[in-house]
Order: sequence, then structure tokens, then C-alpha cells
Amino acid sequence: MPLEIEIKKSFKLFTNITDKVSEESKKWGKSGIVNVFSTHTSSFVRIVEDEVLLHADIRFFLDKTFPKHKPENRRYLHDLLSIRKDVDQDERINAFSHLRGLFFNSSETVPIKNGKLLLGKWQSIFFVELDPVRDRKYIITFCEE
Repeated sequence: MPLEIEIKKSFKLFTNITDKVSEESKKWGKSGIVNVFSTHTSSFVRIVEDEVLLHADIRFFLDKTFPKHKPENRRYLHDLLSIRKDVDQDERINAFSHLRGLFFNSSETVPIKNGKLLLGKWQSIFFVELDPVRDRKYIITFCEE
């Protein structure tokens, strides 16, 4: 049965959720796989190294590639609410977060043996927040081998 886990609004790009997924895997106690899925279009799940300078490098890359604020004459089309159909005119301006999301996954799948995550030495599971405006959630689902 899928587990829904809530993450309170956070301005952190990376929130390490490895311990929570590991804890739930131990409770499950079987062998198979676990899938961790974000239910949002501007937050994601990704396996990366838990190293602060790498996280800073990723942020710098994202900021340079898809800046939050562009000059007026080069705005993102998604942010032009006046020409979008079926959208409230006070909707959030967040094209940058959707474009940054192209580099991330909505989910990650990890093998499990007897309730233990089989992650590599430097691998950690992160919830990646690209548009910190509200509480979020992710779903953990187990599949037995």
C-alpha cells in the first residue's frame, strides 16, 4: 500500500529523504524495489551525492541556465498568463521551476534486500524543491520480488 509523506514548505533545494525511505523499507522488511514519487510538477525526487558543494554547483547551473527573472523582452511563454487558456490571472509565475525540472525525475526506484536499501556508497535520495510555495508530498510504494 502506498505511503504518502508530507514535506513542510521549505526553501531548501535538496531535502535528504534517504533515512525516511530506509526506515519504511525496514518496516516492510522484504526484498524487491521501492519507488519514491513526487506528486508535483515543480518538485522532484532524485538520487545524488549528499555533498554541499555539489548541491551549490547544481543550484548555480540551474540559476544560470533557467534564471528566475528574465528581462521583460525575454519572458518565458508559460508566464504570459494573459495568453494562456483556462488559467487564473493571479496564478504563480514559475516557468523557471518547470524548466529546471527537466533535469530531474518525478520518481526514483531503488532495489531492496530484506528491508535494506541497496544504494551505492555515495547515493542518497533527495526531494528536490524548485518552487517553494507550499507543503508538498511524496509517495513511497513497495513491490515485492
